[in-house]
Parts: sequence; C-alpha cells; structure tokens
Amino acid sequence: MTESRTSQRSDGISRTHDVAAALRSRITHGELRAHMRLPSERALATQLNVSRVTVVRALTRLRLEGLLVTRHGSGTFVAATDRLMDTVAARTVSAWQPVAGHPEAAIDLRWATTAGPVDLLKVAATAVEHGLPAALALDGTVADSGDELTSSLAEYLSATGLPTRAVQLTLTSGAMAGLRLVLDTVGPPGRLAIAETPSYPGALRTLLQSRRRLLGWYAGSRGWDPDRLAYLMRPPAAGTLYVQPDGHNPTGATMPPAVRAALGRVTRAAGWVTIADETMRPLNLTGNTIPSLALFNDSVLTVSSMSKIAWGGLRLGWVRAPAAVTRQLRQAASIIGSGPSSLDQVVGTELLNSITGIIQRRTRLLTENLQHLERRLLALGHPELTWQRPAGGITVWLDLARHSSHEVVQECARLGVLLEPSSSYTVGGRDDRHLRIPFTASPAIIDHAVDVLGQALDRTTC
Repeated sequence: MTESRTSQRSDGISRTHDVAAALRSRITHGELRAHMRLPSERALATQLNVSRVTVVRALTRLRLEGLLVTRHGSGTFVAATDRLMDTVAARTVSAWQPVAGHPEAAIDLRWATTAGPVDLLKVAATAVEHGLPAALALDGTVADSGDELTSSLAEYLSATGLPTRAVQLTLTSGAMAGLRLVLDTVGPPGRLAIAETPSYPGALRTLLQSRRRLLGWYAGSRGWDPDRLAYLMRPPAAGTLYVQPDGHNPTGATMPPAVRAALGRVTRAAGWVTIADETMRPLNLTGNTIPSLALFNDSVLTVSSMSKIAWGGLRLGWVRAPAAVTRQLRQAASIIGSGPSSLDQVVGTELLNSITGIIQRRTRLLTENLQHLERRLLALGHPELTWQRPAGGITVWLDLARHSSHEVVQECARLGVLLEPSSSYTVGGRDDRHLRIPFTASPAIIDHAVDVLGQALDRTTC
C-alpha cells in the first residue's frame, strides 16, 4: 500500500512539473503574452489531458514564480513582468547553409537588434483607431514632416534636455536615411569626411557611398582626442564629421563633457558640418546624462530614430538642425521621398506618450544583460580578454589581445555562433584584435555564445 501511494504521489508531482514546464515555455517563448488570459482550469485539464488538481498545482507554482496572476472573478492572466513586457532580444536563430562544417542553423549575433515591446500592441491599436482615419484621406506616402508628430517629438526632445522646436525637425525613415539626406543636401559631394574608428558599419558605408574621402578619428574611452581632430580638420578644405557621442557603437563609450566642449570649438572654428548620431542616447546605462553635443555647438545636426529604443520595424527617424537647414532638408526629403509613411507617423505620435516608461524598462533589462555577460566573460578563464564597461548602447567591444578577430569569428561560426570581425567596424578595415558582442540577447543565449567564444579562443593561437 505504501509503495502504491508513493508511486501515485511521485506520478502527480511529475505531471505537475510537466504541466508547469509546458506553460512556462509557452510564456517565455511569447506564445502566451503579458496580460493574456489563460483558459479555465477545467479547459486546461482537458487540453493537456491531466486532472484538474494537477492544473491547479501547476498554476500555483507559476504564480509563486511571478509568471501568472489570478484576479478573482476574472480569471488567471500572464503577469506583466519586465521580461515578458519586453524581451529586448530579437530572434537570434538564423538559417545557415552548412559550409565547411558550419551547422545548419546558428545563433546570429552579427546584428545588434532589439525586439519590439508588448506595449506596441496597445500603442498601434490606439493609433489605428484614432489617428489612421484622418491619414487615410491622404495617399499614405507622406514625405513631409507631419505637424502633429514633429510637435510631439519636439516636446519629447525638449523634455530630455535638448530644447527643440518643431521647425528644427525633419522626419525620415530612420537614422541612416537621415544621414544620407544630410550628406546629399548640406554641402557638395566629394569633400573630405571624418568618422570615428571604430564606428557603425552602416554609417561608414553611407559616407563612402556619398563619394567622400574618409578619414578615421579614434573613438571610445581611449580615443576622442580633440587635438588630433583639429589636425585632421586643418585647411584648406572643410568637410563632414560623423560622430556617436552617446552609447557609441560598438564600444558603448560616452564622450566626456570636456571633449564635447572642445569638439564644439574645433568644428565651429573649422567650419565643418557635424552630424551627431544620437540613436543610442536614450539607452544610458549609468544614469549620468551628459548634455547633447548640439548644446556645445548650435550648428551641430543630430540624427536619431526609434529603432533601438522601441522597434526597428517602426521606420521612423528624424534630423534636428537649425531652422534654415531644416527648410533645405524638408524640401529635399519631399522630392526624394525619404520620410516615414503615414502609418509610421500615427504610431510614432501615439508611442511618444509612453516612450519614457519603455526606455526606463529597456535600460534596466539591458543593464541586467550586460552584468550577466560580464560575469560570464570573467568566468571564461582567459585573462587576456579586456573591455571597457559600456556607459550606454547595446554592445561590448572586446579586446582579444593576441587573438585574431577573423580566426575567432570563423571558429565561432563552425560552432554555431555568428559574429562579425572587427575590421567591419573600422575605417580602412585595419583592426583584427576586437570583437563586438551585443547584450540584447537573452541570458540563455549569452551563456551559449560565451561558451562557444571560450572554445574558439582555446582553438585559435595567440
């Protein structure tokens, strides 16, 4: 009798564990989203082919874990935890053709992208209900800067410490679209351009495509030398400077105030067009906000977008410039159609009402991911690896010391993790000792990626 009861009890515990695990998996993989109501206990028991008692026990376990919440009279709902409201991590598993031992599918960390938060569902629904009807009267391919969105955006930027008027804003379909618009509109092509090195590959490619001769200015916590910049900007020809002062991609560094002030003086004296990419600026991981570069030189143009702070699927960016320059930019944008669609505009206008909360939650989650990544890197047992802790943004710039970035990347690919060699991020491709690792991925993916990195380092020569 005792053996039978023990067996039944063990069986019940096992079934409870299985049901809890199945529901937990559906929640963490996004099949059951935050605020979603679960079927009744009886319906779940029927669906899962278990007893109602087993379902009750499994739900109780998930409530204790904070994944579910029960409201008497309403039912059981998926809890709105930070991780469920915003996974941050975009899907990182990609198809990969098996070449020279590569697996058929791989964890793809070549792109530092983020998934959209659950908040966007409600934002989009509200925008469609209230903003879309008026937009439908137009053709939907609005290239002009919509009055409502530019006014809301100006208020948002002013609230973040950058006083802005609507007449200073030109809407674009993204930060790189804004950069292209400025390069095509402000100043003739063929001039000299200076970009930080390392820098965002998309920006380097855009600068080269504009037929500008490109020079590199060392960036990051060990770079940003104003005297070197003044030397590069020496006469006779003025040109264009592209910088990322906040949450610099890929190093994650933030330009100190003294350097910003010196940069403002240098660029003003040289008469150069200065473009500050502030896409990562809201993703500040230190809580220490430094004034925008545009406040150190009022002729600085800033470009930014919603791609990192909200979602890359929302094709909405902007250029902030002096009003006289904005008139030029808007005219050019209208001709080439570089602005966001009407649908993006109505969603963006609604999103600005809740963007501050989304950014605060996202920076908390990114900070947790970064701390997790750093712990795992320290535990690798490779003391030659060093990095400066990012002050913002979403990537770590790892110094491999004597390891070859290309060799490490190739070995990681054979083991199923795709990364990009450091030459892709530098002017002239002259770097083979760094590795950019995004910390947008989930802790589980970070664990796997670091394990693979450790194996790759063991297999490559120093």
